[in-house]
Amino acid sequence: MSGRGEQSVSLNQKAYDILVKAKKKGETLSDVVVRLSESKIAGLQRRGEKEIDTSDGRRLTVRIDQDKCAGAESCVKMAPSVFALDPTELGGFRRGAQPLGMREVEEKSVDSDTIVVAAKSCPYRAIYVKDVDTGEELAGYP
Repeated sequence: MSGRGEQSVSLNQKAYDILVKAKKKGETLSDVVVRLSESKIAGLQRRGEKEIDTSDGRRLTVRIDQDKCAGAESCVKMAPSVFALDPTELGGFRRGAQPLGMREVEEKSVDSDTIVVAAKSCPYRAIYVKDVDTGEELAGYP
């Protein structure tokens, strides 16, 4: 099977407890590990500014001000297919911290309202959204 079979991993009690707590109905612990690691890796690949083509025909530029992000996670709850948070990066006191990431969003898979509402839900106004075609500032701008 060239390394693709079952493997054994040793966990301390804390790690095991975290996995058990994160386990959803019908999942194995292996499923939990894969889900959590894929989510974090995929979710945090993109930071800064990104252009998204929405399902309702708009092109939006989404930009994150990392210095303002304090981890409220409202954007992640509103648009989990767009935003992801790395709690280990929270804390504006650390230079270069980048807690909030943008997922690789499949073209035309999310509507513009979802992105704008998620950005506006940020109590710290850390997410900026602009319509590429009209130049209209839709969220986060003063």
